[in-house]
Order: sequence, then structure tokens, then C-alpha cells
Amino acid sequence: MPLPRVLIIAPAFFHFGFGVTHAFSQAGYQVCVCTYDTPVDPYDLRRKIAFKLARNKEDYRRRNRLARQRRFTDCFDDFHPDIVFIMNGEILLPETLDYFRSKARVALWCFDSVKHIPAIEGHIDHVDRFYCYDRGDVEHYAAQGKTAFFLPQAAYMGPDFYRPLEGVRKDIDILFVGDLYHSKRRQQYIRGVIEAFPDKKIKVVGIYKPWYKNPLKALLRERRDIYTNCNVAPEQVNRLYNRARVVLNIHNEQQSDGANPKVFEICAAGAYQLCDANPYIRSLFPDGSVGLYDSQEQLHSLIRQALEGDMSEKAAAAHSIVAQRHTFGNRVESVLKDLNN
Repeated sequence: MPLPRVLIIAPAFFHFGFGVTHAFSQAGYQVCVCTYDTPVDPYDLRRKIAFKLARNKEDYRRRNRLARQRRFTDCFDDFHPDIVFIMNGEILLPETLDYFRSKARVALWCFDSVKHIPAIEGHIDHVDRFYCYDRGDVEHYAAQGKTAFFLPQAAYMGPDFYRPLEGVRKDIDILFVGDLYHSKRRQQYIRGVIEAFPDKKIKVVGIYKPWYKNPLKALLRERRDIYTNCNVAPEQVNRLYNRARVVLNIHNEQQSDGANPKVFEICAAGAYQLCDANPYIRSLFPDGSVGLYDSQEQLHSLIRQALEGDMSEKAAAAHSIVAQRHTFGNRVESVLKDLNN
């Protein structure tokens, strides 16, 4: 008997696609993956220059989306999937979703707030299941009389991604990994931590002052011993998590009642996490295995406690919670249950 088939459409830069692909394979599905670039597809040198110089960038993106639909319908026709699973899907037009849906079940999982991706706002009307990573987005649609479903993000746990490492020395006191450039909130928290703990080894990994925005500011940026001003691959992030005594998680401004991937990835790596609280995150770790804060003062207090004590048991408990309930296998299992009912 042939295996059921799933076509996965996802942004090329999302490593989450590997986790979803693996989860569907483990569930007994034959998988085909079709990726796309953002903000335009493909984001090669020619289109990158054209997009930068375009007077009306939204019009340029609209025309690019229109031109790329054939690529996705051809992939669909060649593969004949039973399910189309889309991650964000801002490249797709409603007509393309309707075409998929005429021959297969279609699910879309938003990995960002729909309020920040206008192109997918109306996709809920053209799929069988529309999943949001934040409860605030579910409420956003409920206010319009539409039904979206809450599906939190997850961790990809495995030999090439997030897991505890043996024999790694804890040589970083305080670590943060993430995009600082687009979040004033994160910048404020990180500056406060650096000022409060001048004698600790602090590492901040992620884009802070991008070269493409202002080469001079990037060149002259402060505290190179702390700020790397670059992104790193998941395998390197996992090693950094394993080296850190405390890993900070600071959500960006768009998160209100959900969790970013780092909530799960830090725990999957076996690291001790301090995370800003919201109702959903409070529900994840009722045992206190992740330290939760609501202010700079609370964060600094929790950092002091963590650096003065041994958080290994708490980190292990949080790892167990994520491994049992918050992997991509868990999420795909939920999606399949919904689509097959």
C-alpha cells in the first residue's frame, strides 16, 4: 500500500522545516518540500538589487508573487499530495490555495504574527486548518467571526539539532541568542543585564547593527567582546546553549500569549532558561523549571540566583517537559488528528 503524501511549503530560511519534514516522515508520510525566499523569490543578486531600488516595494512583491505561483502548482501536480502543509505561506495567492484545496487537505501554520504579514491575513478563508503560534492571533480572527487554532512552536530534537552535549564546559555566564536589531525591547533588556553584571562573561549572538543598513555603525559598534553582530547555525546555537550557565529568552514585541521557538529549543539543549512571562508560558512550566520574569529587576534577581546556585536539576526537568510534549512530532500529530477527523 503506497504511503500517504504531504507537500510542505515553507520559507527557505526556516530550519523548522527540517523538524516538520522529519515529523511527517516519522508519521509514515512520503514528503516533498518546496521552499521559497523572502521578501521576493528567488532572492538572488539580481532580484535583491531590483527590490532595493524599487520605488514601490509592495507592488514589486505583488508582481513577484504572481509570477511564482506556477512553480508551486507544478510541484503540487507532479507530487499529487494528500496534504499540503504550509508554513507562513506569504508567497502564495488565494487562488493557489483554492487549487490545492480542490484536490487535497490544506493546513497553514503561522510562525509569525499575522498582523505582521499582511499577505497571509486572508489565507484563513482558503485552507482547511489555520494555525497560529500566539493566542492573540486566534482572538484576532475570533473577533472577525473566523476560527483559527492555537498551535505553539516546538523544538527539533535530534543528533544534528537541539540536545544536551557531554563534556562541554560552562564558560559563558549569561547568553542571549536572537535578533536585536528589530526589537527595542530586547535591546533595552540586554543593556540592563550588561550594566548590572559587569564582571560576568556575557555573550549576545545575533544581528544588532547590520552591515547592510549602516556599515559605519556596524564597524564602530560597541562591546565587540559581548556582541557578535552575526547569526549562527542551529548546531552552533546548541553548543552555545550547552556552554552557558544561564540562557536568556526575551520575546519580541509581537508576542502576547504564546512562545517563540527558543522557549523549547533552550530546554531541548538542556540549558537553564530565564524567560519573560505571559499566560501561555506560565502554563508550560508550573514546576518552576524555567525562571519567569516580568521586569528588569526580576530578571536580574533570577540571574543572581542562577549564578550562585546549581540549576542543573531544573534544566533537566524543563528538558523532560519539552521532550515529552513540545517537539515537532507532537505538533504534527495534532495536525494530522485535526485533518483526519
